[in-house]
Amino acid sequence: MSRDSFGDLGDELIMVVPPYSRYLRCVRLVAADAAVRAGLDCEETEDFRLAVDELCHTMMIATDHSLHLSFTRGDSGVIARGTTKARAGIRPAISELSATIVTALSDAYELELGDDELRFFVSRGHTGARTP
Repeated sequence: MSRDSFGDLGDELIMVVPPYSRYLRCVRLVAADAAVRAGLDCEETEDFRLAVDELCHTMMIATDHSLHLSFTRGDSGVIARGTTKARAGIRPAISELSATIVTALSDAYELELGDDELRFFVSRGHTGARTP
């Protein structure tokens, strides 16, 4: 599912999180809440929550700066975006295991470094809305 296939975008929640793994619990709670508000079932919600967790953890190990996260619900699912400044001299990369997990649990995701800024995007739609 692409960034543009969610129809009307609804509520957006924005949060800023320190770059420490002890704050991942807060991120997981907000991700789960956003997924539920988007109408995802329990399994879909858990998938989204875990995908966001993996991406945020990848960002946290590559930065000393806060993560800026947004969660947006749409007609057919939920989108999370994250940005932070990359630590100087660090070339962040998602581990093979994390990439496999996020790929399996989301409809689409991107993790990229550009101009010293690390960004991610991840989406999860209703099972009926997933693309093959």
